[in-house]
Order: sequence, then structure tokens, then C-alpha cells
Amino acid sequence: MSEKFCDILIIGCELSGLITGVFLAKRGLSVIVLNTDQDVGIPKKNIQPNLISHLDSRLFKTIIGRLAIADAELGIVNRYDTPYQVVFPNHRIDVTVLRDKFYRELKREFPENADAIRSFYLSLDELDRTLDSDLFQDLILPRGLFPYFKFNKFIKDNHLDLTIEDWMKTLNLDSEMASFMEAQIKFLSNLHCALPFSYPLAKLLANQNSVLFDVKGGIGQLKKLFLSKIESFNGKVKNDIKIEQILIEKRKIQGIKLGGFEGMIACKYLLWNQSSASLELWLPQNFISKWLLRKIRRTKPKFARFSIQYEVDSDVVPLGMKSNVLAVKDPQKALVGPNFLHLHFYYPPEPEENKSKKTLIVTYLLPHEALNQDDASFDQIHAEITAHLQELMPFSDKKIELKFPKEDKLPSGELLFPLQESDYEVFKKNAGQNPIYEVETQKFQDLFPFPHRTLYKNLLLTGPEILAALGFEGEFLLGLKTTDLIWADFEKVKRKGIKQRRIA
Repeated sequence: MSEKFCDILIIGCELSGLITGVFLAKRGLSVIVLNTDQDVGIPKKNIQPNLISHLDSRLFKTIIGRLAIADAELGIVNRYDTPYQVVFPNHRIDVTVLRDKFYRELKREFPENADAIRSFYLSLDELDRTLDSDLFQDLILPRGLFPYFKFNKFIKDNHLDLTIEDWMKTLNLDSEMASFMEAQIKFLSNLHCALPFSYPLAKLLANQNSVLFDVKGGIGQLKKLFLSKIESFNGKVKNDIKIEQILIEKRKIQGIKLGGFEGMIACKYLLWNQSSASLELWLPQNFISKWLLRKIRRTKPKFARFSIQYEVDSDVVPLGMKSNVLAVKDPQKALVGPNFLHLHFYYPPEPEENKSKKTLIVTYLLPHEALNQDDASFDQIHAEITAHLQELMPFSDKKIELKFPKEDKLPSGELLFPLQESDYEVFKKNAGQNPIYEVETQKFQDLFPFPHRTLYKNLLLTGPEILAALGFEGEFLLGLKTTDLIWADFEKVKRKGIKQRRIA
């Protein structure tokens, strides 16, 4: 395949664009991926929970089935039937896919609210079971007046515009149970909105949708899997690239100019497969660009997920503590910083003579602006987290040690050219790549503030914000919708060419 021209040029390594790329490469189109995340295998980069949801969904099973991907290739270590625990100062709830067991947990911990919260979960299960998911997937991200009207009608007919506030008023839940709901949503979703709606809640909390899988290498493992599949279908993956310019003429992307000796790569379609906001640097100053950027700016990062790593003696981990714990210190306060922690335990993957140590990754949320804080400002946060862990795990004093991030051993300025990034540089970079976006919603459609199609004829957006409200299911869905859209255009051109040859 020529590296100077391709049918599909993909910039970035989000799952949605890679799924599109592998399906189109399988159908014979020439695909080039410009990999901006080639250091995904670096151990420090993977100091974050390697957990992925929705791998049990019909949508994802369809994808791996059509690509003949074996289960072993996914690198799944554990399937958690009890995906996580939620721990309050005086309560512990095991959130399990076995609903009867889950309801017994609620009855034990919250006898006054158990029936109300049970009816809430039953409603989510019923919505997930009865909703025509195929029709929803066809109608979502409508383009044009009639498709938009059909999507609106579908929303009203299926009561998808009910919000969690409607449920809270109906069920009369107290603040602790409201915090229980919010903790789960923040853990499973990449989108923050003041009033979550029914359908995203069902996609995150309904019975089978909340199952978590521990995947070796986490999301990076899945990305590498799809990248290798693209190459197996004669696609090309290019690393260590630098974009100098996007060439645009008459509302159409002509190609990308790269730095060094790479030169230009022309393309029929360009997929911007990373944060949509990063596209602003490359667009010309015209009406079309301003209209597109105004849409994109409506979705901003609200929080970033910061992950740190501890080494813990196995004998101090309580027997009842699961591999994933959501720890809320004070339900009356905002679920950010040390007040809301996600604990993920696992044994190091390397063989060891003695399995007396567990690795613990602790993830917490801070406002996105915290990425600009100096390193020392995180010390107090990490000290509070350590104190909270010692409360959760009695007798862990001196048996729990922060391993990452640590201060540089060499004083600043001792090396003229640092040999590698410091722990805190990697720590912040990891957090910057794990944002939670925010949208202001008045109606259900506001969850999807901009479509994947743009006014540039062959520029498509497959960034993480577009269907962030649906979690990983949204990335899988966006990949398939973009595939269908591009393939339909190629089929249309093919039919037109056959017709012209017949006439000639």
C-alpha cells in the first residue's frame, strides 16, 4: 500500500476510530493510522485501573465475532461478578450482578430505603431489557430534520428523558443513597452532567452492563489489538509522527502534511480520533471552522482521573474487601479528591517467589485545572489518601507504601538533559488522558452536543467526548456507526461508477 495516499487516514488511537479502521481495512480500503500513543506499553503509563466494562455486551460480541478475535486475545484476567463495593463510614454494599444477593445487601445496610432502591434498579433492568437497542443505535447522532424528529419521538415514546432527580423525588431517597448513586456514575462514566438521564444510567448500572473485566494492559491492550488487526488487513500504522498542517480545499480535507521526510499523505476521509478540542490548532479561520469549534467547546473536561500506586502487605487487606472498592469518606461532601477513592487491588504480573505483596492503584478525581498545579501541591492529597487507606485497612501502618509518584532522586538542574520524564510528569500526563467531560443538559439530546459528521465533507470526529455518556458502549457504537457511514458513501460512488460505465 502506498504511504502517500490512503482511503482512510486516522489520527489518534481512540477505540472508536480503530474499530472503524479495522472494519474498513477488512473490506479492502487502504487505511493509515498515525499513532500518537505509541508509548502505551510503558509500565508507568499503565498505573491506572485496567478495568473495562461492556465487554459482555451484544454490541462488543458482534464486533469481535465479525473480526474473528478469540477471547484469549483480549487478555482478560478476571470477570468480576461482584464488580465493586461501595464503602461509607458505617456501611458496605457489595454491588453484584446477582440481584437477589445485591438486594439482601441493601436490606441489611439500608432497611428503610432498600425497597425504594430495589425498584429503581428493577426499572433500569427493565428499560435495558425492553428498549429496542438496534433502533436506538440507528437513530442516535441524527443528521437532518426528519432523522432528528424520529429520534425525538423515540425518546418521548420510551421515556428516556426521565432524569435521576425524577427518580430521587419518587423514591424519596436520603443524601447517603444519593451519594451511593453518584459514586457509581462517576466511577463508570466519562461524562458529568447535573441531571443524569435514564438510558445512560441503564447502560451503566443495569444488571449485565455493570460487569467489569480486568484486562492485561487495560484500554491500551484493546487499542494494540485493533492496531495489529488493521496491519493484518494490509493497513499501516505510523509512529513517531509530527503533524505540520492539515490541507483543506473547498470544504474538503486533501491530506496531512507531516514533519521530517514524511511529506504529505493524501486521503479520501480523515478521522480525527482523539480529543476533538485538539483539532482547533489545525483548522483554518473561516465560518465552517468557527461553527464546528463552537459546538466542540460546549463539551469541556470537568475532572481528571489521577492514579497513584501503593504496595501493600497482603495480610493487612481485610478478608471481605473486594478487588474494586469505591470509598466515600463523607457522603455529605462533594465526591472529589480524597473524599472519593477507587481502590483496585491486584498481584504484580511478574512471577514472584512470595506473593505477600499486593499492588494497589488508587484513583481519585480533581478538577481538570489541577493538571497545572505544582508537584508539591499533591503531597497533602496523597497524605490524606494514605491516612484514609489506613482507616480502611487496620494494622496497615508501615505495611503500605506509596510507590508512584515519587519525587526525583536527582535535584533539579543536576542534569542538563533529563534522561526520562519524572514520575510527576507521567502522573499528570496519565491524568490528562483520563478526563471526565461536562455538558449542560436541559433535554436528553444535550448529552450528545455535537455529531461525528462535520461541515467539512470528509472530516469525521471519533473522539471520546461524542458518546461519552454511554461509557465504553458509546465507543463501540461510534466505531460501528462511522464504519457504516463511510462504507455507504463508498458504495454510492461505486454504484454511480457502474451506472456511468453502462451508459457509456
